[in-house]
Amino acid sequence: MKKLGVVAFAFVLLGASPPADLEDGAASELSTQRRVQGVITSIDPATLTIATAQRAVTGKIDPARTKVTINGRPGRVGDLRLTDRAKGELCLDDVWLAIATR
Repeated sequence: MKKLGVVAFAFVLLGASPPADLEDGAASELSTQRRVQGVITSIDPATLTIATAQRAVTGKIDPARTKVTINGRPGRVGDLRLTDRAKGELCLDDVWLAIATR
C-alpha cells in the first residue's frame, strides 16, 4: 500500500513540473521585452535596434504609430543618430510605440 502511495505521489510531482520544451530559459524567448533602455546600434528606414548590455532588441518603425522624442521635444525618425542613448517601448507586434533620446 505504501508503494502505491509513493508511486502516486511521484506522478503528481511529475505533472507539476513545467513542460520539457519550456525549460532552460526557453520561456523567456517566447516573451517580448516591451521596454528597452540602451544605445541605438542600427537605424534602417523600417527598423531600429536598441542594444542593452545583455541583448539587442529590434523593432519595426511605423510612421503612423511610432512617436519620437528628442531631448523632450517631438522629433522625427530621421533625427535619431547611432550611439544615442535611447529608451523605447514596443507593442506586441514588435512595432516601436515610443522612442526617446537625451
